[in-house]
Amino acid sequence: MCLERFEGFRPLLAAERELLQRLLSAEFEGAQGLSCQLRDTVVQSIDHNGSLRIRSLDATPVLVARRIPVEASYADADGVTVHVLVHVIGGLLEELEVFREDSGDVMVAPSRASRLDIEAWVE
Repeated sequence: MCLERFEGFRPLLAAERELLQRLLSAEFEGAQGLSCQLRDTVVQSIDHNGSLRIRSLDATPVLVARRIPVEASYADADGVTVHVLVHVIGGLLEELEVFREDSGDVMVAPSRASRLDIEAWVE
């Protein structure tokens, strides 16, 4: 394994791992395999909203129906909707994307949201 491709990456924080596990607990094709990929995963922060680039150190690709098989949403502190999307490329976890509908800064991190509405996309 070439560790140079993981330069700048770090282990998942507990809150990040819990959030991803919660999202991947939804029922959709490949969910169980993607959950297994979390065991040996490192991440890199993409932005201050909590988006993460995800890399698995040793994973088996899984079949999913679409690039974004599961997403969640919640109301930010001011009521604006925040979206949390799991991106899968080539059967591997690739990104956790977090953004507000108005493109503003996320005030409440997804891991701290009191209510997270999760929707799995099935074909």
